[in-house]
Amino acid sequence: MNLYKWEMKQMLKSKVFWFIGGAFSLFMWLFHVVEIIKGVPSGYEFFLSLCNDFTSLSMFFICIFAGLHVTGALEERKLQAAIMAGNSRVKVLWTKFASFMSAIAIFFATSVGIPAVIGFSKYGTACEDGSFIRNVVVRTPLFLIAVIASCSICFIISMFCKKPGIAIIINMIAMLTLNLGSQYLAMKDWGIYVLQLIPHGQEMLVLVDVSNKNIVLSLVVCAVSTAAVLALSHSRFRKEELK
Repeated sequence: MNLYKWEMKQMLKSKVFWFIGGAFSLFMWLFHVVEIIKGVPSGYEFFLSLCNDFTSLSMFFICIFAGLHVTGALEERKLQAAIMAGNSRVKVLWTKFASFMSAIAIFFATSVGIPAVIGFSKYGTACEDGSFIRNVVVRTPLFLIAVIASCSICFIISMFCKKPGIAIIINMIAMLTLNLGSQYLAMKDWGIYVLQLIPHGQEMLVLVDVSNKNIVLSLVVCAVSTAAVLALSHSRFRKEELK
């Protein structure tokens, strides 16, 4: 826990975190400020619109953040220094990933959570296709988990890259490819069966399906994917020289 607190303290002091998080939130607010002022059909539709735009912008901002936050720490030998201070490689890696997840959660809270609360308070909490609890309260953390699992590919890419700039470029290519591939699958009758089994697909599906079956499937897919990312990242990190 002390290592996590130290990592979060360092991240919250980082200009990278504040610049990217601020730009992320600013773009989201600019995209939706007119809707908030002029009105939307319902708070629920506004919430779904926010989530969709968060997915689109995350391909850009989280790609940059991962490259600077992870590859930058490796380049500056901050992670190596944490190990030499007596922490295990597994603990250091998990802590870095935890801070990465925390950053995404904070970006989500400021760019989706706050405007969504304004939207619900101004335009109501009625949900045309079900209860508010299932459609918003349950869907929100499920969507965030899917986003984190989907963006975790940026974490592992950043772990394998030597330079932040290279990591950012590869992250963007990977996320764009996954996004285009998911959109292609969504147009095919059989594509739903593939989308259900990948985090990027679940990131799309949880916005239209919060049935008990898909909730369980989404959590399993995201857990397996995240575990695979951590395992591969550890495989890379254990070979890192400490000198």
